[in-house]
Amino acid sequence: MKEIPVSKRNLIIAVILAVVIAVGILVIENWPLRTEQSSAASINEDSLGSTAAVNAIEQVFQVNYQEGKEAWLERICEVSTPAGCELFSVGADRMWEKYVDAKSVVTAASQAAEKVADNGSEQVWQMTITLSSPLPGSNKTQDAAYVVLAKTENGWKFDRFLMEEEINAILTRKETSPTMVEEGNKQ
Repeated sequence: MKEIPVSKRNLIIAVILAVVIAVGILVIENWPLRTEQSSAASINEDSLGSTAAVNAIEQVFQVNYQEGKEAWLERICEVSTPAGCELFSVGADRMWEKYVDAKSVVTAASQAAEKVADNGSEQVWQMTITLSSPLPGSNKTQDAAYVVLAKTENGWKFDRFLMEEEINAILTRKETSPTMVEEGNKQ
């Protein structure tokens, strides 16, 4: 049997991602969904949240290989929670190498399509993303993403992208439990 070498760093990243996905699924299963706005305060929070989501997506996907990895990470970290900043920082070297190799210069536009969950301290938004050109390893200039925002003392901040399992869990829950949605809004 052939032995496959795995670096300690890659193993740590894999464990962190597994934990984030597991915790995310557990949180999503207990997350109150919201389908209608009940007050001016929640509409304002939604506006602030969607603006933060749009800004974060545009910072993440705006890439100019000439500006350098540190400038790109700094922009992302300004609109992110400490955990969100750390997630990007951990994988930045490998991603940035691809951007430099491809001489990537990409601008991004984003739009909040729908808020799919809100528990008061975190929101999940479905976003549409339009890129000026595809990023390395992709041929897409348009895509959708689900992002988690966390409420901080400085307003709403990007925390992370949802993984496929988390998206499926929240969409399944949203489709199968309309009464839970109404009950969640009453709380």
